[in-house]
Amino acid sequence: MKVAIVHDYLVNKGGAERVTLALHEIYPDAPIYTSLYHPESTYEAFRDADVRTSSLQRFSKDATQFRRLLPLFPHAFKQMDLSGFDVVISSSAGFAHRVRVPEGTCHVVYSYSPPRFLWDDRYDRKVAPAWARPLVAPTMAWLRRSDKRAARKPHFYMAVSGVAAARLRSVYGLAATVVHPPVATHRFHIGPTTSDFYLIVARLLPHRSVDLAVQAFTKMGRRLVVVGEGPMRAELEAMAGPTIEFRGVVDEETLTNLYGRCRGVVVPGEEDFGLTPLEANASGRPAIALRAGGALETMVDGVTGVLFAPGTPGALIGAVEQADRTSFNPDALRVHAEGWSEGVFANRVRSFVARSVESCITCARAKRDRKVMEKAPSVREVEA
Repeated sequence: MKVAIVHDYLVNKGGAERVTLALHEIYPDAPIYTSLYHPESTYEAFRDADVRTSSLQRFSKDATQFRRLLPLFPHAFKQMDLSGFDVVISSSAGFAHRVRVPEGTCHVVYSYSPPRFLWDDRYDRKVAPAWARPLVAPTMAWLRRSDKRAARKPHFYMAVSGVAAARLRSVYGLAATVVHPPVATHRFHIGPTTSDFYLIVARLLPHRSVDLAVQAFTKMGRRLVVVGEGPMRAELEAMAGPTIEFRGVVDEETLTNLYGRCRGVVVPGEEDFGLTPLEANASGRPAIALRAGGALETMVDGVTGVLFAPGTPGALIGAVEQADRTSFNPDALRVHAEGWSEGVFANRVRSFVARSVESCITCARAKRDRKVMEKAPSVREVEA
């Protein structure tokens, strides 16, 4: 079975890119199609894969400026040549689900969410300045309409979580099977000592609500280390007190050590799934997360971490104080994380893809039989 993998863009180090690598480990001969690829800003493991980029690659020399090409992404994915494959797996939080596959090719989407920049108004409020919103509104409306049309063309959907599946149903009217993403537990270890800082690992985007954590830890005068880049970094640094440290993007060894030494990992915004609480558990550390979204599917309040609500600095401060008073068992946290291992993920993906391909074959056979029946002469025509 010839497989192709499609991903939105390879310009960051994040959970979606880790899932794409996990898909490639399941199907190591599969080429990876993507709009843009900047090897220096994403995971080194992609350098061992057959990565094929779109026509946009020649227009993007800076990995931090790729969002300026947003209106061009739909066309770039439509133009990808995916002939010769039995199945195409799109890893999509943006545009990858828009690829066109030839007749007879089964198209399966692994969806993190319908594109947040189209369907989450927090992007309009926090990313686009007020004066620009009337100017971009027609483009956004067009992108939403075309996104809905394109979303109905793939044959089957996997969703990263129950939250993502509900959002797919709400936005597109589509059903999806939940297949939780993998946690690379082998990358993490329980540190020998615990330091005095809490950790955030996230892209600095509006829906991550990192500003909530910055305000809370500034008010407490507690140390918070923020790993990640994004368009909100300057705003966050401006509001941060002296106990907040921004590290940007760090290498794997540094990140693993930060996980192993921190007091806990903070997840202040609603996540579609959220790998970081489980990565914290794999490192023997608790997570402090908003009581919403994917955290409700992976965390046990008071056992693997602390859930807080509402999403306010005061509620987060209370959760941090509760975590400080709670004795968490590092070995039990590690065992909990193993329930989302790469092996579990691989088995579920293989099974889902195999069933999807079989269903596509059955449907194609039925369609072919109908055409034969429609072309066959009737009894009266034969008798005549």
